[in-house]
Amino acid sequence: MHTRTLHAFELIALTACILHGQPVNGPQYWSVVPPNCSSLGELPVAITNGSGTTIGYSCYVAGTFPWLAAGGGWGTSIRVAAPASGAIGVDYSFYDAGGKDLALDTKTGSASPTGSAHEVNFALSANQAANIDLLGAADDGPAYSTNLSGSAYAVFYCPDAATCIAVLPQLIYSALPAIPWSLSVPIAWDTQVWTQWAASGIDDGSQNLVSLAIYNEGTTATAYTVRVYDSTGALAGKGTTPLIAPMQSFGNGTYGQGGTYGDLLKNIITTPLPVGIFKVLIDGGSEYSAVVVLQFNAGSGTALQVAYDYAPTGSAAAISAAGLSLRTARVASRSKAVFGALPR
Repeated sequence: MHTRTLHAFELIALTACILHGQPVNGPQYWSVVPPNCSSLGELPVAITNGSGTTIGYSCYVAGTFPWLAAGGGWGTSIRVAAPASGAIGVDYSFYDAGGKDLALDTKTGSASPTGSAHEVNFALSANQAANIDLLGAADDGPAYSTNLSGSAYAVFYCPDAATCIAVLPQLIYSALPAIPWSLSVPIAWDTQVWTQWAASGIDDGSQNLVSLAIYNEGTTATAYTVRVYDSTGALAGKGTTPLIAPMQSFGNGTYGQGGTYGDLLKNIITTPLPVGIFKVLIDGGSEYSAVVVLQFNAGSGTALQVAYDYAPTGSAAAISAAGLSLRTARVASRSKAVFGALPR
């Protein structure tokens, strides 16, 4: 089983370095001396060459795209560009709705060969951009008639904290040309998960629809409570999702990817939804999650802004991003394969 590719020294009460093999003849996304990564809440990761010799150190940032769709008319693309301040190392891994490894056919450009893998990694020079297309299930091409959904995990390695802070990937999925628009799903950084989320939308059951994607970043299988409040603030409906799988435990305090669940709001809350604008509150109890809320309006769709919130029975204490160290919980205990050049 593949463990999370995120690496953090915080976990290592054992104080041992996590070493990752990297090429020495491509973009150099490491520093020859350990950079100061304290602003990211971490210590640097040691970088090794193919023979296991340490050649430098990287800071990193990591997070999850809670939803992807590939095959059955849908396709997903992940875009990122290296900041002007330096090169970056990029590592994407793909998972099904239950958090298990998902092998997908991918392309990095129209002229590039199709690859089949659960994981794609490469290095980018400063200002270089990359687009990875997720086509569908491995060996299901070229028609890709089977629709797959799940999540994508991304780790970005950088020579310094400032470069990592500037990295901002984007996931886009669409069913072009059948549906003449595309949707963008923001990344949920590992430092920005929370237990309750809120958004505002409009759902009349036909022309205007709201859908949710919930990714479980906790350690317990959880059924999330979804509440809707009308324009007066009164509770207008309540529903519960099926159990969503937790992050997989691999022992020794390390965890893999969690499960993800997506559906239309009207399928979660089966009573009539309020007329006009309403608030939707996604409540995971004490379990952390990342949430995407989408608004569909006739011929278009968009991702709605989601905000940290708290349970109706909770206090009005200040709300902040989750302080638990998911980075600590998701450290991979084995060395990483050498990153190759970006395929063209």
